[in-house]
Amino acid sequence: MAIDFPGMSPAPAAGNRGKVSEQQTPGNAQTPGSANMQTSKPDISDTVRISDTAQALQRSVGKQDSSADVDTDRVAQIKAAIDSGSYKIDNERVAERMLQFDKLLG
Repeated sequence: MAIDFPGMSPAPAAGNRGKVSEQQTPGNAQTPGSANMQTSKPDISDTVRISDTAQALQRSVGKQDSSADVDTDRVAQIKAAIDSGSYKIDNERVAERMLQFDKLLG
């Protein structure tokens, strides 16, 4: 499977592929007797810039992982109440909170 990258020379045909050390590219073409010669690298450097939005997102993920938003004591109390059968659901409170949430979205 070949992948074409804009602005780059096309990859060699499938039948011409070989080991990386055996491939001939314009920058590393070898002549007889020059197998050990090093070619100089171009003075081009690549840079990567992460957008401000991506940086803020990364910081928020790190903060979220470090802070505990769960009250483990309260969770344990509710689990114990459910197991014992003493946990009661307040239907009116649930309905009221659902309506409040719907108003936030609407």
